[in-house]
Amino acid sequence: MLDGLEAMLLADTSELVQRGLATPLSEENPTLFDYKREIEDHGYPMTRMDQDLNRSSFVAEAAMVTRTSERSTFNRLATAEGLRYIHDQSLFELCRGSITGRTASTLVRQTQGIPASTARQIETSVLPTALTASDSSMALRIKRQRERLHPEPASHRRSRAEGGRSLMWWPESDGMAVLQAYLPAEDVLAIYNTVNTHAGRLMDGEEERHVGQLRADVFRDSLIDGWPGNKQRKSGLFVGLTIPALELLTNPERGIADLEGYGPIPLGVALKLAAKAPSLKPILTDPWTGSILDLGRKRYKPSKALRDFLRIRDGHCRFPGCRRAPLISEVDHIEAWAKGGETSEQNAEYLCKRHQIYKHVLGWEAVHLGNGSIQWRTPHGITQLELPDGLIHPRPLNPDPEPQQPMLPMVLIDQQTRRLLGWDESEPIPGFPENEPDS
Repeated sequence: MLDGLEAMLLADTSELVQRGLATPLSEENPTLFDYKREIEDHGYPMTRMDQDLNRSSFVAEAAMVTRTSERSTFNRLATAEGLRYIHDQSLFELCRGSITGRTASTLVRQTQGIPASTARQIETSVLPTALTASDSSMALRIKRQRERLHPEPASHRRSRAEGGRSLMWWPESDGMAVLQAYLPAEDVLAIYNTVNTHAGRLMDGEEERHVGQLRADVFRDSLIDGWPGNKQRKSGLFVGLTIPALELLTNPERGIADLEGYGPIPLGVALKLAAKAPSLKPILTDPWTGSILDLGRKRYKPSKALRDFLRIRDGHCRFPGCRRAPLISEVDHIEAWAKGGETSEQNAEYLCKRHQIYKHVLGWEAVHLGNGSIQWRTPHGITQLELPDGLIHPRPLNPDPEPQQPMLPMVLIDQQTRRLLGWDESEPIPGFPENEPDS
């Protein structure tokens, strides 16, 4: 039932945003989202009228609110809109609790890109079974109906699907990660069988590794060192490491280093990687807050020194939830250069191209709060603090910190609002002078 309510909320809210729902920023600055404004003002060849841009911005805002990734939120929105506008019967059953959210999302996913009439025909044929069948059983039934009723030849669909080839990875615990390749099925099987053949040749009576470990080792070695039996080539290994000197000296066995793009790894593993590094760069960090203090250079103009500093401090695009690496991101001025913003570590961050567009075209706002901590504000006034991965405390350890400009004005709660919320009018609210007892 909750899945059904969430689907309606997501779909309806997205529609309101697409229709131009007023935002706090647009009310404060009526010219901010002026559709007739020249493109040259922000330097990007698009305007806020772009529907895809609006949709992706809404997805990012919803992801921030729900503390999920943009990819996950995009998929949930696609499911919500499919249920809201195509599979309304399934949405009704979902809100009743008669079918599961997984079956509903499978139905939407399997019927995307086909005529609405065909999609509803598939729904009509499988919905009665969905009231009692398991998710796995329904997934197979929906897939079979899709193949039977799809109006487009399978060869055409295959050609289009090949355009989605991709290579992805995500971190796991204990210093491990998963690598995923999305390729044509025959290529995947060819790769797997080739790796499996080489792994089988390594198995003998003295081999301690099991077959799964052998496959993983052959796959890894083939990409980094070359296929077994071939002349080894120079490794193309490129990783960024931050090794805390104090932990290295005081507690090397339990110390933790930081692998750029991943996060914490055992200090011993980091030292093995560092031993292979052609060069090392000293990085000084605060042992208490974890913030980066210096790179041994004092220049803060657009230079390699500043890029190196930000690459180590930020580690990825600083938009909330985005993990795009600095290699595919750019240094962005938090306060625009045209408005007097400096090019310094206090006024710079790594942002990928998409989220630069959000900031400069759609009115997303960012404020640096010290130590690399950045406060983001969405077009609809939602705020979120984005911390560097290595930062332990969000503010400097200073007994007299500098006052920060609040991003949103203070809102006073009057008597009528308190009654509406059901608050006891006799209960004082701290911080509101009108509720403080007379001295």
